[in-house]
Amino acid sequence: MWTRRDWMLAMAVLASRRAFAGDDGFVIVLHPDNPATGVDRDFLRDAFLKKATEWSDGATIRPIDLATKFPVRDMFTHDVLRKSSAQLKNYWNQQIFSGKGIPPIEADSVAGMLEYIVANRGAVGYLPAGASPGRVKAVKVT
Repeated sequence: MWTRRDWMLAMAVLASRRAFAGDDGFVIVLHPDNPATGVDRDFLRDAFLKKATEWSDGATIRPIDLATKFPVRDMFTHDVLRKSSAQLKNYWNQQIFSGKGIPPIEADSVAGMLEYIVANRGAVGYLPAGASPGRVKAVKVT
């Protein structure tokens, strides 16, 4: 049986993992030349819902999602976009039907996401915690 101290220790470990991973299991990644050192959660949400279109330096925001087969996509969708997968699909169906926009492109692999981010200066994506960011820039969610 767990004591109060055991629970407190477990919560502290989880909190430290969340802070390191960006937000419960993922890391935000940007093009290496992007001057940002952190990304505000609301800005990130707007970028992936395509409500924000430019970085502070004027570069076009180019969000990229991992394919739905990746569990980290659900974590990102829930934690940052504050939507379920079904709600997000509904949102994009409405945007497409009304001619207001299309969803971010999808990468079928972590390597594909990294290649896209390196090739596009305004790109932003996310990786599962523990994945090597390679040549891209990992930043914290602020």
